[in-house]
Amino acid sequence: MTDRDSSSLQRPVRSAEDIEALSAHDRLLLARWLAHSAQCDGIVVSRSRRRIGLAMTFGGVVLLIPWITVLATTLPDHHSAQQWRLAWSGFDVALTVAFAFAAVAGWRRRQIVITALTVLGVLLLCDAWFDLTLSWGTSDQAGSVLTALVAEVPVAIVAFALGHRLLRETVHYVWHLEGREHPVPPLRRIPIIFVPSDQGVYAGEA
Repeated sequence: MTDRDSSSLQRPVRSAEDIEALSAHDRLLLARWLAHSAQCDGIVVSRSRRRIGLAMTFGGVVLLIPWITVLATTLPDHHSAQQWRLAWSGFDVALTVAFAFAAVAGWRRRQIVITALTVLGVLLLCDAWFDLTLSWGTSDQAGSVLTALVAEVPVAIVAFALGHRLLRETVHYVWHLEGREHPVPPLRRIPIIFVPSDQGVYAGEA
């Protein structure tokens, strides 16, 4: 097959039956053309939002490193909280809402369940962390360790695993629709598909 043949369909497409008759190569080629033609014109907005997000996240790293040092060297080992009951009951309300939202989103098969599972996993790990650190050396220590090992940490791992699997399947689906070659690379190597790179092309094309 020549280069010219590899960049054009072997037969014309005028109906759904013609698409069904296409070879695997021609289907991938047609999907790639359609994906490029369907890209929207919000490139500048997407690029600016990406820069804002990068500035925010990198800025957070730069600010938190010295702040952690300050906290580690100046905070006392013991502190009396004025709203201890409100702090923990409020956190558990947030955790309950996260469970409920993830359950409803999963039951209704909504894509936002990936975000909900991620938030749920983070809250569970935070719950385990504060339970362990704040109860260490007290009569509640054994119960906190048991709860973290049996419930909070395992459920958080399951939530992260489910969210990762759903995201992976979503990327696999989009990858197939865009006519990209298989196999699909790991998520850590896949660029954000709809955010343009600094060269003016979509990151997913790099």
